[in-house]
Amino acid sequence: MPANPLQIAQPFGDSVARITGALFSTTVFVCAIVASSFMCASASVAQSVDRVISTDGSIQGKIVATSANAVDIEDRNGEVKKVPIEKIREVQFADEPQSLKSARGMLFRGRAAEALEELAKIEPTELEGAEPTLIDDVAFVKAAAAGRASLRSGDDPKEAGKLVNDFLAKHPQTHHFYALQELLGDLLARLGKPEPALAAYSQLDKGPPAFKVRAASAKAAMFFDQKKYQEALNEFDTAIQIDATDDASLAQKRGAGLGKAKCFSQLGKNDEAIALVHSIIKQADPEEKELLARAYNVLGGAYRTLGGKDQDALISFLTVDLVYNSNPDSHAEALANLSELWESGKNPERAREARQNLEASYPGSQWAKKPASTEKS
Repeated sequence: MPANPLQIAQPFGDSVARITGALFSTTVFVCAIVASSFMCASASVAQSVDRVISTDGSIQGKIVATSANAVDIEDRNGEVKKVPIEKIREVQFADEPQSLKSARGMLFRGRAAEALEELAKIEPTELEGAEPTLIDDVAFVKAAAAGRASLRSGDDPKEAGKLVNDFLAKHPQTHHFYALQELLGDLLARLGKPEPALAAYSQLDKGPPAFKVRAASAKAAMFFDQKKYQEALNEFDTAIQIDATDDASLAQKRGAGLGKAKCFSQLGKNDEAIALVHSIIKQADPEEKELLARAYNVLGGAYRTLGGKDQDALISFLTVDLVYNSNPDSHAEALANLSELWESGKNPERAREARQNLEASYPGSQWAKKPASTEKS
């Protein structure tokens, strides 16, 4: 799972995820002609085993158990290794269809609608005789992608919520448990059901410290969307103050800090918001590209709300457009704001270019659906 399971649903527009970020880089293997047969044989072997990719490296073998908190994999030496859920980036399965691997990658890169299209390419014959864990992962990608796509587009999330809820009911030991509970909470919140949403978010409190931070952040994000900014601020503070200093938790806390900055901005404390975002940017790992994209969007929004800082806001959103543009939601938000800023700055050609880029690249985004005159960060 790229970055880790925390990234599936990113708070504050996809709950901090789902944190933070960091997605797959493509590794290109260049074979010399004399070694090509050896390389191809190696690739074939790699595709015939399960693989757990974590922050500590990759383990190949046979997955023997999964739970909300870990994946157990028997390596090639016969040793069973337990990989903690907060360290997992992705789980791949032996003989999985290429379309499943591609769809999973699209989902974790924030391209849920494309993931659904890719998943539809899987032929029934490709799943004949497949291990139950592989079949289950197809169902997971379908449910998660449907949920994420409906949140992004603003479509009725009821059907997607049913898919997610049904998957959780049928697979209580899935290693996707926490990510899907958060997504379910997001869908319930969108449906105007705050109490069930809070119950779903609370399931993350059962997990490792990083998920406890994420649970508080998800609750805060819901309050923020309800315009309960002081309540949201308090909950983000709760997330930040959780006693946890492991890398995954610290990454989640940086995301919570961005949520806190957004609250400051809405409460008229823009100077505090700007100072906090600058601090988070300095703390962030350069590879936390998703987090940095969100950070510069929050910074740009604070400058716009402060007033008289359009040039600073423009630089912030341009940073997302030109540097941290891999996450569709963040990039769409930046383009929407750029369109407005260029327009107010008497540069209609650049405004039109930003708007056209937004509509062409992210036609299903809520940012693209909003009239330009009403777009706000």
